[in-house]
Amino acid sequence: MNANGWIEEEYYPWVRMNVPISYMKSDHMHPPKSICQYLPPSTVKTLLRCQGKEWNVTLTGVVQRRLVKGWKQFVVDNNLKKGSVLLFELVEATSSAVIFVVEVLG
Repeated sequence: MNANGWIEEEYYPWVRMNVPISYMKSDHMHPPKSICQYLPPSTVKTLLRCQGKEWNVTLTGVVQRRLVKGWKQFVVDNNLKKGSVLLFELVEATSSAVIFVVEVLG
């Protein structure tokens, strides 16, 4: 990351995640640890972009990161179910905003 928090890589960090049933019924989800190293160490407004739409969520926690306040609506709007797979691509991570582009693969 540069001084502004923008990710300077040829490709943005991404992670593929099989969504557990517990995350489909919950109002929060824990991002995979492999992507957390790129996230700011504070609570920050976060945007999930998927299929031309956007969901506002909040990234909380320092040690145990969580996406809250909007995660449940993302699950409902994208009809996530048992066997759903998500691809999270981190396109911005600053102290004031995080943006993920999300693809629903299954």
